[in-house]
Amino acid sequence: MKLNTGTETSRKPGGRKQGNTEQAIMDAAEEMFLEHGYKLTTTTMIAEKAGVTHAMLHYYFRTKEQIFLKVLDKALAELQAALRPVMKKDAPFWETLEKGITAHFNFLAKYPRLPQFLFDTIRFNPEVTGRIRERIIEPSRRMIDFHRRMFLEEAASGRIRQVDPDQLLMDIGSLSVSTIMLLQTARKMIPGIGDDAPERFLEERKKEIIELIRSRLYGNIQ
Repeated sequence: MKLNTGTETSRKPGGRKQGNTEQAIMDAAEEMFLEHGYKLTTTTMIAEKAGVTHAMLHYYFRTKEQIFLKVLDKALAELQAALRPVMKKDAPFWETLEKGITAHFNFLAKYPRLPQFLFDTIRFNPEVTGRIRERIIEPSRRMIDFHRRMFLEEAASGRIRQVDPDQLLMDIGSLSVSTIMLLQTARKMIPGIGDDAPERFLEERKKEIIELIRSRLYGNIQ
């Protein structure tokens, strides 16, 4: 995901700059986690990939879990940064929702291996499930509550059909996530699929999801 970690460059043991070394470790960890999964990835693998000694890695991160959580935090911070501008109280309902769907889909398209990685990590590594929940579920409550109130207000005014806000949010999330995960699976099963024009395919799929949600909300109203 190559997420920005700032501009800190103070020197640490061995003469390397702190920002460069820490970023190298995080970039390597991200690649190893996504390729091998949380359980099979070791700090030794991460250190070798980053080009640092095992001791140097542990200077910055005491445990594999600590590295994992920092990588996850950076990814979630990027997603939240993409969604935050969308959550404006004075913006038109459909404009807000369409931008939210677009931002969420674009984030998943940018990091296509992330959904499967999180799914596998939660399923097979209960020791970190609680920490993942703290970072994903709790921060998401404000965004979910914002959209839930928005749906209910629009439905009460008669501008959209009566819908269950939670079901609609589940529709939006599952349509985007399933698209990314299915494409990743298809590429493994059928070499070359989507390689010619993956961006065009994803752009068309995003438009289809937006149209499906629009039809669900407005039906014969518009």
